[in-house]
Amino acid sequence: MYKPIFILFFSCVINHLSAQTITGNAIPSVQFADANGRLLPASGAGIQGTPYVFEKFGLGKVLFVNGMESIDSSLNFSYFDHKLYFSKSNGLYLVNQQAKEFVLNSVDKENNKVSKLFRCLYPNVEENTPATFYEVLGNGDVFQLLKYTHKRIKETVVYGGAPTKEYVSDDLFYIYHKADKKMLPLGSGHSLKAIKKVLPNYIAQIDAFVNANKLNLKKEEDVIQLLQQLKALSN
Repeated sequence: MYKPIFILFFSCVINHLSAQTITGNAIPSVQFADANGRLLPASGAGIQGTPYVFEKFGLGKVLFVNGMESIDSSLNFSYFDHKLYFSKSNGLYLVNQQAKEFVLNSVDKENNKVSKLFRCLYPNVEENTPATFYEVLGNGDVFQLLKYTHKRIKETVVYGGAPTKEYVSDDLFYIYHKADKKMLPLGSGHSLKAIKKVLPNYIAQIDAFVNANKLNLKKEEDVIQLLQQLKALSN
């Protein structure tokens, strides 16, 4: 799993980075459309939840395709339109330079630090292109575990009351084979059966490691542990 990167670390190294100021286009009022084409605001206005990775904008680092890096104190990524935003002086801005990866930092309900790494430039798979950003959940020598998340607005009709609207997430998981540069779809979940199906040549390794460590591959952390241990097959 991608290890947490603490805010203190960023504060210490910011002066040593080849940093580039994030620039973007000001967005006076972000509007999203629901499945019926009706315009809805990005947050608030009766919609429960958030379209973003984290509820609050926070410290993040962006690596651009030109090799430059930038650190911003108020960064977030929208799972609704899959764009990177930053806020400044009470304004919302779209990052208008092409990024290839970024890290977002926040805290959970128990006030523990949380860090998420996102990358693009992976091969085409299903409806996704190299411009699609995935969260990197695990990074082994041979395989990576990736998650693609999309948020949509779900409207629920309440008898005798006004409809309720909320952001809901749909997740798709992929295994990326580094040497072969292939994306292997796992679908909306991960299981021992699904992983064996996309990695048939690794079944012996998978069974041995799962049995020895009593892993439950319906758990994300166990899948990450497995993929980090799989060894490349000899030709």
